[in-house]
Amino acid sequence: MNGTNWLVFLATIAVLAAALGWRRLRRKAARPSKHAARPAPQMDGPAIGGGTAGGQPMAEPLPPPELSGPEVAGPPRPDSVSSVLLWEVFLARQHALAVTCRLKLESLEDKVGGAQERRLAQQQVRISGERMVRLEASYQEELACHEAVIAFLGKLADRDPGSPAAQIRESLLHSAFPGEAEHFLDEWSQDRQHGRTRSAMAAFLSGRLAELRIDLAQALTCYCRALHLAPDDPEYLRTAGNLAHQLGHYDYARRWRAALLRLIRQRPGGCNPLELALAQRDLAYTCLKAGRQDEAGPLYKSAMSVMGTELGNNHPEMATAWFQIGEMQESQGTFEQAYVLYQRSFKMLESTLGLLDPRLCPALEKLATLSLRFGREQDALAYYRKLVTIQEKALSPDHPFLADSLTALAEACISCGEFSLAEQCCRKSLKITEAIHEREHPTIVALLSELSWLCAQQGKLEEASRYQNEAEAIHAALDRDEAPAPAS
Repeated sequence: MNGTNWLVFLATIAVLAAALGWRRLRRKAARPSKHAARPAPQMDGPAIGGGTAGGQPMAEPLPPPELSGPEVAGPPRPDSVSSVLLWEVFLARQHALAVTCRLKLESLEDKVGGAQERRLAQQQVRISGERMVRLEASYQEELACHEAVIAFLGKLADRDPGSPAAQIRESLLHSAFPGEAEHFLDEWSQDRQHGRTRSAMAAFLSGRLAELRIDLAQALTCYCRALHLAPDDPEYLRTAGNLAHQLGHYDYARRWRAALLRLIRQRPGGCNPLELALAQRDLAYTCLKAGRQDEAGPLYKSAMSVMGTELGNNHPEMATAWFQIGEMQESQGTFEQAYVLYQRSFKMLESTLGLLDPRLCPALEKLATLSLRFGREQDALAYYRKLVTIQEKALSPDHPFLADSLTALAEACISCGEFSLAEQCCRKSLKITEAIHEREHPTIVALLSELSWLCAQQGKLEEASRYQNEAEAIHAALDRDEAPAPAS
C-alpha cells in the first residue's frame, strides 16, 4: 500500500469510527418527550409537518460563550494539487466531519436542556453542509491554512532548533492530520516569553485549524487570545468578527467589525473604497442581527452607493447586500418590500452564477416562505421545486437539509392539490429521515402520518392503512418508553 492509499485508508477509518461512535451516543440519548411526538392523525384529515429550518477586545481569552456528500465532480486541476494536503485525504476528512457533526446533533435533539450545546451543533451541521457544496473552494482554503502553519513552524524551528516545531512541521507535511500542530500552537501562544506578535500568530493559526475541524468554540477562544495580543491586526479582526457573527455573538462581532472599519479608514495613504464599503456592509448586517436597525440603515446606504459604482449593479456581492436588506425589511414587518429585494438578489445570483449554484438556496427559501404567507401557492411550489433541484445536485442523497426541503415542497404541493407529487416528496424525505434517526422518532411518525393521509386522498386505502399502522406502532412504542417504572 503506497503512502497516498494509506492516508486515504486512515481517513476512511476515521469516518467509520466517527459514525459508529456517535451512533452509540445517539442510542443512549434520552427518548423524545411524549409531547414532542406528533400523535397519529385520523384518516379523514391531513397532518402537515413543519417547514424548512439558513471597542476593544477582551483582556483575557474568551471562554466559549452561549451560542445562539455532495456529488463530487473529481479532484481539482493538477496545478491546485499539493503534497501538503492530498485531495483524497481532504475529501475523506470532510465526509467524516459531516457525519460527526450530524450525528452529534441527532444525539442532542431530544436531550432535556442543553440549548446552548444544540445551537452550536446546529451551526456545525450548517457549516459542514456549506463546505460540502463548495468542495474545491474549501480545499483551497484548508490548503492555504496548512501552508501558513507549515511556514510559521519553519520560522520557529529556525529560531529555536531545539523546539519540537521542526518535527511537528515535518509530520504535518506528510500526514495532513494537523491535530498535533494545533495543540502545539495553542500551548505555545500562551507562553508569554515568545513575544506578543509571534504568540498572536500562533493563537490565530491554532484557531484556524480548530475552525477547519469545526470546533467553533475553541476557534473563537483562540481568536480572542490573538486579538488580546494584537488588537489592531485586520486579518484577526475580520476572521474573529465573521465567526462571532456566524455563532450569533453579535456584540463581539459588532465590536470587532467596527474596529476593522476604523482601521481601514485610518490606513496611511488612504483606504480602498470597495474594501471600506464591504466592511460597512458586514458591520451593517451584524447591527441588523443585533436589533440595531437604526445603525444598519445608514451603513447599508453608504456601502451600496460605493459597491454599485465599483462592482456594477449585477454582482454577487450586491446580491448579498440586497438579500441582507431584505432581511431587514422582513424583520420590520414590511414583507412585500422584503419579497421584492429577495427577488432582486435571486435574479442577480442566477444571472451571474447559473441556475444550479447552491448560493441561490437562501433566496429561494425566503421567496417560497413569503409566497405561502401571501397565499401564492403556485409561486411557492415553483420556488421549492428549484430549491430541491439544486440541493439534490449539490448535497449528498441523505443530507438533512434535503429532507427538510422535500417536506416543505410536499406542503406546497398539498396547498396546490398536487397529492401525487407530495407523496413522492414525503417518501424521499422519509427515506432520508430513516437513515438519520432511530426508527422511534417523532419526525418519522409525522411523515408516516402524512403519507397515510396523502394515500387516502388518492384512493390508495391499503397503503394508507399500512402507513397509519406504522405511525401508530411507533407512537405506542414512544409512549411505552416514557411510561414510569412500576414501584417496587
